[in-house]
Amino acid sequence: MFKIFHALGLSVLISVLMVSNVMAGEWPNKPVRLTIAYGAGGTTDMSARMMASLLEKELGQTIIAQNKPGGGGSVAASIASTQKPDGYNLFTLVTAPAAITPHMQDLPFNPLTDFTPIARYGLWHYALVVKADSPFNTLDDLIAYAKKNPGKVSYGLSGSGNPQHLVMERLKKETGIDLKAIPFKNGAEAVTAAMGGHISAVAGVTEWVPQVKAGEMRLLAVFDAERMKEFPDVPTLKELGYDIVAPSCLGIAGPKGIPAQVVAKLEKAVKKVMTDPKFVQLMDKIMIKSAYLDSKDFGLYIKEIYEQQGKIIRDAGLSAR
Repeated sequence: MFKIFHALGLSVLISVLMVSNVMAGEWPNKPVRLTIAYGAGGTTDMSARMMASLLEKELGQTIIAQNKPGGGGSVAASIASTQKPDGYNLFTLVTAPAAITPHMQDLPFNPLTDFTPIARYGLWHYALVVKADSPFNTLDDLIAYAKKNPGKVSYGLSGSGNPQHLVMERLKKETGIDLKAIPFKNGAEAVTAAMGGHISAVAGVTEWVPQVKAGEMRLLAVFDAERMKEFPDVPTLKELGYDIVAPSCLGIAGPKGIPAQVVAKLEKAVKKVMTDPKFVQLMDKIMIKSAYLDSKDFGLYIKEIYEQQGKIIRDAGLSAR
């Protein structure tokens, strides 16, 4: 009897492996859906759509890109956590749901256990910018005014719970000022609001670059560990006396359990796309640093920044737990 069940068990295992291998070998044999964590027009959207367009050539299948903004990227991550892990449902995994928001809110997913990391392809630059005719010429000017006028300074950002939001919350805590956060669907909308005088500043990624280069907006501080090479005269928060650096992560992931063969095919395709001149040119234009990590290393990176930001959030008293 044992031999019969043993034989049946082996038979089932072999059948499962054969089906898995066939599926991976045929993948993709239908369109792949890529859910983008932010709204149309922002840097995440532009880079992800270019990635999708070039992946079509590498994979030989249509990539359907759809925007699902909200919660600083948590809406897209929540959708992904419930999808079938067959390689046909992917999403842009960004910093907030990967390392920040889970520590600040109760979410229906765990970034360390509920996703299959595919590849990291970029790192953002973050900064605080104001309109060129703003009375704030420096960060000190903004902080001094905010201290005298609680709640009068507002800043826009792409969603809530993202890296720039955490930076501003920490800045508020360290300086004792009261700033009003105004979330938008993406950074481009926040820039438009600032240009229209509806908000005092923008804490965001590089959607503000064209306006800064045109002299229509002014950079007050960079949230990176080092100054931006494109704007070498703008100080970092660390240089201004605040031990604050924004984390950064932009990659592609899917639901937990995507077959290893599919992951290998995808990460190889992403790596090749990142060398395409069109992709390189776009990333330079929107000032996202190309930074490839394969599936294994991307997973380790997510774990690293998740633990790092969790400690920072708890120490700052911003944790929901």
